[in-house]
Amino acid sequence: MGSFLFQNLHKLKKDMKKKQCLIDSFMFAYNKQNYIVLVRPYAAGEDKQSDALMKVEFVRVNRLKERFTVPATKWQFVADARMLRDYFQIPYSENLGEVFRDLYECFAASIPVSVHKDKSEIEQKVLQSSEQIKKS
Repeated sequence: MGSFLFQNLHKLKKDMKKKQCLIDSFMFAYNKQNYIVLVRPYAAGEDKQSDALMKVEFVRVNRLKERFTVPATKWQFVADARMLRDYFQIPYSENLGEVFRDLYECFAASIPVSVHKDKSEIEQKVLQSSEQIKKS
């Protein structure tokens, strides 16, 4: 396996499969905001972009109803630049490529390589609500 920006996401996905874990979470900070990140592998037969690794859902810690779900490939999120800018409160600039590279590098540095059972209280709350939403 060659090196790619979201290589830890690939490792996390393998660990989730090994542990039969359908959803996991970790914390992520960007642009002076804290997020809980929920990650889910795609189910067999589920529609997805061919190179997507996982579904990634960002939940603002201070506003739990503000969520943004996006497919993630080995290198980036599959989303419209405007949607990314709006959710992560990124002002328009001429060098958006560099700004998004910074976002991706910050995200990549936050991705754990394995599932951790010790979750903060807020992560547990978001995981439980996400599982209830999925069941309904």
